[in-house]
Amino acid sequence: MTSKKQSIYFKNILQKDVKINIVNIGTNLNSILKESLASRYEGKCLKEGYIKNNSIVIINYSSGLLETDYVVFSVSFECLICRPIEGMKIKCKVDNITKAGIRASYFNNIESPIMVFIARDHYYNNSTFTKIKENDIIIIKVIGIRYELNDNFIYIIAELLKSQKKRMNKTNKLMKK
Repeated sequence: MTSKKQSIYFKNILQKDVKINIVNIGTNLNSILKESLASRYEGKCLKEGYIKNNSIVIINYSSGLLETDYVVFSVSFECLICRPIEGMKIKCKVDNITKAGIRASYFNNIESPIMVFIARDHYYNNSTFTKIKENDIIIIKVIGIRYELNDNFIYIIAELLKSQKKRMNKTNKLMKK
């Protein structure tokens, strides 16, 4: 059995209406539509979930419909969406440890679309929980998610499954250079 690299992003095809000022329409319509979609939707939460930055690819668009000073296009596009489901297992990096619990983010992204919270109350006598330090890699199981339209993060309440003792210090130093 081969193991597939897990990701929190899934390909999805969406359809949205895009309003472009008639002055901006020219021969580069495809790039204008892509820029408009990117500025409106990338890096934010829609009802479908969080759309990853630089992931929008236009599949097709309709003929424009003229409305006063604007032309409205119906655009179909493919993008990467993050919407964790209950029971999903995610590898995370510990960002902060407080008296309330642990705050973590997705382990291999500079731009993490998720913010994970693990309550300390559930692990009162657990020695594994108390040994976790900042920058440790942990594996969590999603209990619940919450986000609103245009949020920059999906907030996750999670359960700690296991802790891996390697820390992210070396990769953090490489990312800063």
